[in-house]
Amino acid sequence: MSKVSGTDFTKIVNSDLQPVAVVAQCLDNQWVPQDLLTSMIDKGSSLRDPQVSGERQLAVRHEYLRALLNAQQVIVNRAFFLNNQAVYQDFREAGKPREAFRALLAESVIIPYLYQEDSLVQDHAFTVQPEGERAWGEVVSETSGSCLRLSWNDTENGNLTRAKLQRPFRRQLLVLPDFERESLQRDFGLDEEGAQHLKRRLIEVSRWASERERVSREDFYRHFVVVDGSDPADGRYDRTKPFAAELKQIADLRYGVALPDAVSRYPLTPADSLDRTVLQEVDRAISRGGEASVDELVDMLRQQAFALVQRPLDIGLTGLELEHVQRVRGTDAWVDYKDSLLRLLRDPQDMLKTPERFTVQAQDVYDRYVVMARQLAQLVGRRRASTADRWQPVIKVSVHTLGAAISVFFQDEPLIEVMGNVADSVAAEASKAVVRYSVVGRDQRRASRELETSVDLMQVKLNRTRDDWNGLVRRLEEAGFARRTPDGEGEQAATMNAPEADEE
Repeated sequence: MSKVSGTDFTKIVNSDLQPVAVVAQCLDNQWVPQDLLTSMIDKGSSLRDPQVSGERQLAVRHEYLRALLNAQQVIVNRAFFLNNQAVYQDFREAGKPREAFRALLAESVIIPYLYQEDSLVQDHAFTVQPEGERAWGEVVSETSGSCLRLSWNDTENGNLTRAKLQRPFRRQLLVLPDFERESLQRDFGLDEEGAQHLKRRLIEVSRWASERERVSREDFYRHFVVVDGSDPADGRYDRTKPFAAELKQIADLRYGVALPDAVSRYPLTPADSLDRTVLQEVDRAISRGGEASVDELVDMLRQQAFALVQRPLDIGLTGLELEHVQRVRGTDAWVDYKDSLLRLLRDPQDMLKTPERFTVQAQDVYDRYVVMARQLAQLVGRRRASTADRWQPVIKVSVHTLGAAISVFFQDEPLIEVMGNVADSVAAEASKAVVRYSVVGRDQRRASRELETSVDLMQVKLNRTRDDWNGLVRRLEEAGFARRTPDGEGEQAATMNAPEADEE
């Protein structure tokens, strides 16, 4: 393979990536955790506000390290090495962090992505931080690694960029009128009237987009999200614009999944963000895994129900640094976790033929993730005895369809939570639901301080959606899963979402 001009970085394309390569949404310069976004709009503050900037920086750093811990590879836009402190703080100065960063680059764990440029250090049109730009130039001049583009042929890369990165955003806006009220109500915690008002606003957005041949996220922000006359980069979100927060989150999610979809890998959605299911794609083939019937899914979950042995851990991400992640990735424990996760993802269809295999493989991922987390705790060297910092991991399997979600928790007493109602549009029709496997903390309200991993695993075929869905809930209860009321609507685990199937 040829090298990127002026460096020892190898040119690669998506077929050269590892199976579990991710794009971390947290590095998007407009990403804001949900709680912080609500506070910003209520107070009228912006991304430039020191308190907002500090809180957001901590969240970005946390999710960035989580991505490097959980995935085989993390794809990072070149701009972020130059302007995102959560990234460049590791290689800004000489020392252990820079050594760890260089090692992860050399091992092709961190993969720089080039949009249209053909050099890692060429001139740029985006804003940079001088210290980040200086340090990045030093690092790439003394380090080898891999560098990704959609294509290294300029003409083909331009065509792919337009088709897979630019046009999907406008297409998303055009289909907003098709969004189901039941899903909007569940995803955004609205009452029925609020969901109806949001639906009308989505229709207005779609009409606006239909009148324009091209639509960028910045154009969309100016019209529907930020204060008139302000720079979208400043993040001054306008509370007087109807549903500015909801529209921003939909736009950011669509923007964030474009690159991972383009390279057929995973978008890693942060814990305190809306999940990809908000885009209401579950009736499309967005999972690369197998397809199960309701009977097969129930059998699989029943086998797992009483297999889990709880092992509470005294570990969070407090005190975690890049060198700890780099070191734990070099241990047998991390390799065992990675191999186990790949086995779980490799052939979910075959696993359905013998439900006991899910019990064994799901448990194996859990056990190996716990062992890896223990090793990480030893490397960090911080033992916290307080209850507040105690991470208690459990297996969670969630099923998502339009308007509704079922979460199955395997803990001391296996239980289920049901949120929302199946959308009327698919109630009497066949559809598909996405099945997600996660290792999460018991208390998801503390997700921002915990370790977790989550991947889209397979689909469930629903022949008559509402009847099959209600039957699934009923059969899980009959199988011994107690039903509890969800602690909060819309809480999410950080998720490696399966990419949407190519529609081109």
